Amino acid sequence: MGKDDKGMTRRTKLFLRTAIMGIAMLMLTAVVQVNADRQSALTGLETYLAVMFPEATRFTENTGSSPHIQAFQITNDSEELLGFAFLTLDIEPLERGYEGPIEMLVGLDVNGKLTGVEMIKHREPYGYFSIDLPEFTEQFLNKSILDRFRVGEDVDGITTATITVSSATRAIRKSARRIASAFLAGTSSDAH
Repeated sequence: MGKDDKGMTRRTKLFLRTAIMGIAMLMLTAVVQVNADRQSALTGLETYLAVMFPEATRFTENTGSSPHIQAFQITNDSEELLGFAFLTLDIEPLERGYEGPIEMLVGLDVNGKLTGVEMIKHREPYGYFSIDLPEFTEQFLNKSILDRFRVGEDVDGITTATITVSSATRAIRKSARRIASAFLAGTSSDAH
């Protein structure tokens, strides 16, 4: 029946090779799909970026270890970095709300101040207590990365959505501090 010295038939070897190749192809397809989804998500952010950085004339992507978008203002022959925009799930992927991940786009200027927060996607309940309401994200405008970001102190809480608000606030705080620590000189991500 064509057994080799280890007792495995050629048919079994062929089956195993085919199965391994099939699994490898599935994994590759999944990776390509995730990257395509992420790229299409970034493409739809131009409107938000223009609000967060109204002076910006150019945005560049960086998909390094801390994926972010850089905002630049080009004047005459010089280019000035205005800040960074990033998706919280790219920086803090394990931070979850009550119903799952909360994805927000956060803008951070070169002085360590938030230039805006936009809710991109979440599965949290919607209603009068929702984090979708503009009041929730607007309260982070001009907040420093050195602020405490404590619900009930410097962040208004929504009493019926404590888990969601706390999680969203932590995601903003942690991701902004991580970006600042990586790209801004003289900042400390260990504040409070």
